[in-house]
Amino acid sequence: MRHGWTLVAGIAMTIALAQAQAEFRGFWVDGFNEGFHTPEQVDALLQRVRTAQMNAVIVQMRKRGDAHYLSPLEPFATQQQSGFDALAYLIQKAHGETPRIEVHVWVNCHPIWPGSGWPNDPKHILNRYPEIQTEDYDGNRITEVGYGGDWGHPLYHEWFTKVVLDIVRRYAIDGIHFDYIRYTGERWGYNPTSVARFNRRYGRMGKPDPTDPLWKQWRRDQVSAVVRKIYAQATALKPRLVVSGALITWGDGPQTSDDWVNRSAYRAVFQDWQGWLKEGILDMAIPMVYYDESNPSRAAFFRNWATFLKDHQHGRIGVVGIGNYLNSIENTLKQVEFARAPSPAGNRVSGVNFFSYAATTGVGTEEGSRRYDEAFYRALGDYFGGWVPTPPMAWKLAPTAGHLMGTVLDARTLTPVDGATVEVYREGSLVRTLTTDGNGFFAAVHLPAGVYALIARADGLPARSIGAVWVTAGLGVNLPVLLGEAEAQPVRRIESLAALPDGAPVLLLNTVVAADWLQPDALLQVRNALGEATVAVRVDAPALPLLQGDRVAVLGMLRKGADGALVIEQARVHWLGAL
Repeated sequence: MRHGWTLVAGIAMTIALAQAQAEFRGFWVDGFNEGFHTPEQVDALLQRVRTAQMNAVIVQMRKRGDAHYLSPLEPFATQQQSGFDALAYLIQKAHGETPRIEVHVWVNCHPIWPGSGWPNDPKHILNRYPEIQTEDYDGNRITEVGYGGDWGHPLYHEWFTKVVLDIVRRYAIDGIHFDYIRYTGERWGYNPTSVARFNRRYGRMGKPDPTDPLWKQWRRDQVSAVVRKIYAQATALKPRLVVSGALITWGDGPQTSDDWVNRSAYRAVFQDWQGWLKEGILDMAIPMVYYDESNPSRAAFFRNWATFLKDHQHGRIGVVGIGNYLNSIENTLKQVEFARAPSPAGNRVSGVNFFSYAATTGVGTEEGSRRYDEAFYRALGDYFGGWVPTPPMAWKLAPTAGHLMGTVLDARTLTPVDGATVEVYREGSLVRTLTTDGNGFFAAVHLPAGVYALIARADGLPARSIGAVWVTAGLGVNLPVLLGEAEAQPVRRIESLAALPDGAPVLLLNTVVAADWLQPDALLQVRNALGEATVAVRVDAPALPLLQGDRVAVLGMLRKGADGALVIEQARVHWLGAL
C-alpha cells in the first residue's frame, strides 16, 4: 500500500513540475497556403517553427472533404504534390529531429466544398452521399462557407467519425483538432432527415421555427454527439491523444459564467464548448480570440475572452488563439503577454496558438497580411527565449477513469435505435443517463474505474439489462446492446458457422473487418476479434466503406457452397467503431 501511494505521489509531483515549466506554443498551418504541399515546404515550416521556439503545429489535413494525406475515404487535395503524404513526412521530421514538435491534425468538420462549384471526383462525399448536406429554413444549401454536412444526418455524422478515426489509427499524431465543429447560424440545420428525427423524438410536425428553444437544443446536441463519439473512440485507440478545437468567440466575452448561453457560440451556431470542457470530451480548448489590438474596443474583447478562458477551463487545458494576421509584431506580443499573465482570480491558461503560420503580420484582414515574415518568427523566438515541452495532462498520464460506450441495435433488423435511453449503474446507484444518437451510439466518458451495469430502454422494444461491465482506467470498453429478440442464430466464433445448416439466419457481433471494403459490390471479409478465421459477406443493404480493423455486426443468411466455402448472403452490416 505504501509503495502504491509513493508511486502515485511521484507521478503527481512529476506532473506538477512539468506543468510549472511547460506551455503549449503552436501555429495553425492551413492547407490553402504554402506549408506542407511539398517536402521542401515541410522542411521550411519546421525550421521556422523551431526558430520561433514553438513546440507544436496544428496542420489542416482536411479542408473541404479532401485529404492532404493518403486517405482511403476522401480524395487527394489538388494543391498537394502528387503522391506526397504530407502527414507521414511531417510526423517523421517533427518527431525525429530536435527539439521534438507535436503534430496535431486539423480537420474542417462542417464545410465540405466551396459554394462556387461541385467536386468532380466521384470519391468526394457530395458525389457519394449528396443527401447529407445541411439546408437553411428556406431550403438553401450554400452556407457562408459553401456546402456543409449536417450533424443531424446520421450518415454524415458517421462518415466524419470514420474519417477522423482512420487518421488516428494510421498515423502517429499527437492530437486531433476540430474546426467548424458547429453550424453556421440558427437558420441552418434543416436537413430533412434531421428534421424528421426531431419530429419523431418530440411528436412534432412540419419545420420547427429557427428560434424554437427545443429545436436549438436539438442541433446543439447533434454537434456535441459527434464530439463525444470521436473523443470516446479516438482516446480508446490512443489514450494519450489530445482532442482539441478551434472555438468561436465573436463579439465581447461573457461577463459571468451564466452569460455563456448568450454568446454566439452557444446561442447561434450551437457550439457548446464550455459544456464539452465540463464533460471532458475536449482536452484542450483553443478559442479563436482574433482581435485587432490597435482598436481599443476590439482589444477589450480580446482581454475579456482571454480572462474568461483562464477562469473557465473546468479542469482541462485552455490555450488562447491569437490572430497575429490582424496585428503588428509588437501588438501580437502585447496579446501574448496578456494571455500568459494570470487572471484577477489567479488563474492561467496553458499557452498560445497563432493564426497563422502563413499570414504572419498585418492590419485588419487576412488578405492584407504579410506572408512568411521571417522577422515574425525571429521575434517570437526572441520573446520566448527557448523551447519548452507542451503541458502534461494528468487525466492522461495518471488516469483514474475510463470510457464506457456502445451501440444500441434492434436485434431483429440490426438497425440502430435512435433516441434510446441507456442508464449506467454502479453498486445499484444510477450514475449516468445517456441518449443514443442517430447511429445508436452512446458514451459515458471518464467513469471512475470499476464495475458497472447498464439498462437500455426504447419505445416499442423490451428493455435490456447488462451486468458486470468492467471499466479500466485509461481505456475504453465498447459493446453492442441488442434490444428485442433476435430471429437469427447468434454466432460467437466464425468456426461455429460450419455446424449450422445451409440457409440459417445468423448474427455475428464479435467480428472485425479483415481487409478494406471500398466497393459495395465486392465481398466483405470479416474475422473473429481474437483469431484469424474469416468468412465472406455479401452486403445487401447500403453501408459506408469499411476499413481493416473496423468492428462490425453482421446479420444475414448462411450459404454453403459445394466446395464447403461459406458466405453470408443478403447481409446487413453495422459499423461499431475502430479497433
